[in-house]
Amino acid sequence: MTAIDAKAANAGASSHGGQMWDQTNWSQIEATVKRLQVRIAKATREGRWGKVKALQRLLTRSHSGKMLAVKRVTENRGKKTPGVDGEIWTTPVARWKGVMSLRHHGYRTMPLRRVYMSNGKKRPLGIPRMLCRAMQALWKLALEPVTETLADPNSYGFRPKRSTADAIEQCFITLARRKSATWILEGDIKSCFDEISHDYILEHMPMDKAILRKWLQAGYIEEGTLFETRAGTPQGGVISPTIANRVLDGLEAAVDASVGSSKSTYRKAKPHVIRYADDFIVTSASKEVLEHKVLPAIRKYLTVRGLELSDEKTRITNIADGFDFLGQNVRKYNGKLLITPSKHSVKALLDKVRRIIKGNAAIAQEGLIQMLNPIIRGWAMYHRHVVAKATFSSIDFYIWRMLWRWACRRHPNKGARWIRRRYFQVTGSQSWDFSTEDAKYGLVRAAAVSIKRHAKIPALANPFDPTWDTYFAHRQNAKHTAGEPGVTTWRWRMA
Repeated sequence: MTAIDAKAANAGASSHGGQMWDQTNWSQIEATVKRLQVRIAKATREGRWGKVKALQRLLTRSHSGKMLAVKRVTENRGKKTPGVDGEIWTTPVARWKGVMSLRHHGYRTMPLRRVYMSNGKKRPLGIPRMLCRAMQALWKLALEPVTETLADPNSYGFRPKRSTADAIEQCFITLARRKSATWILEGDIKSCFDEISHDYILEHMPMDKAILRKWLQAGYIEEGTLFETRAGTPQGGVISPTIANRVLDGLEAAVDASVGSSKSTYRKAKPHVIRYADDFIVTSASKEVLEHKVLPAIRKYLTVRGLELSDEKTRITNIADGFDFLGQNVRKYNGKLLITPSKHSVKALLDKVRRIIKGNAAIAQEGLIQMLNPIIRGWAMYHRHVVAKATFSSIDFYIWRMLWRWACRRHPNKGARWIRRRYFQVTGSQSWDFSTEDAKYGLVRAAAVSIKRHAKIPALANPFDPTWDTYFAHRQNAKHTAGEPGVTTWRWRMA
């Protein structure tokens, strides 16, 4: 075969691979994977660990599993971010080749590419190459049915079908009553993802240990220098949140055991754990119980895993003084529990809006509106399940004042009436609406987002247990009919 013939044959194979990807029946692929995941979850509930291992092997070697893994890593937010090899899979041909390259025999990892994310302070992220990302996504498909079946009931971070809104609603359920617990331990695990013990992960993670060891010991490259990793699971890895959640499962049992074994002691102490990733709260009727029983038990529990609490962020608070959790402030006023957007969250939003407005003094009005709308809408949608109407109105006023100053600086020689006619319109019952004269572009008002109570997912709900299929189908339909993503206006009771 000549070089020209070989090139033509490769081109033909690539074209065929691209067609195979484009013609994939994704519903069938997802159904095949889901059936295997349901079987893994069932074997986990029955304690048949040999069966779990065999089914995981079947899933991670299946064509459907590989296809779905590649689809997920090429459609997520990091799909255009390369690893150390500089590769990204953006075309159907590249994605098909990625599927064909997902083989366990001879699989080798590459070091992660170290980048930093700024969120008040610099946080390190480790970016795996595309092949390692796809392999992690493939094993996440096999590991998640196990972790979901064994997970703590009131853990809500980085789990399918769960969200921060569920965690906040659980805070309301736990603390709203007159006889609810009045003391709260606010816990924060110091550098959780970076400090988890590799030995603990390898011993307790129900998956292929050889593959897992390669990920944990891959190291990272920063400014051209290779560094080894002796602990932790890198933030940025597809499977890292699942691993971290499995490591932290058992926290509720440790807290319950610390307050006493008798039912009367437990009822008197009123312990409840609500966790979202590495942030958690523990409630109790007594400050002494939290200080002398719960806190030492948590420290002991974390030490086994190579972790420790952050002294700066861990504190014990009375519900009358309130506490911040996941961007919300939870506090009782004269016995009535109110959950509102935290001051820190409001300040962060206004600071971000202010930076955008000041940094775009010469931009066209429609351009500024397009930059601000996703930020305002996203923030309001996140907080729409709590007591936020007054906060929304306040935010609208502060943003209006920033925009008025922005408009006045653009036209120092024009009067207030001219500026108002140029930048602020009357839309329906709304005056001073920051929008273009043709009404094609208009600024979103936070107060326009309706406040709706969130229906919390039941603590024991498992998306890999067929018993809950009807519940999740009803929940999904409710989200669509409510008109806003994540909003549900119904309650479910198991028969």
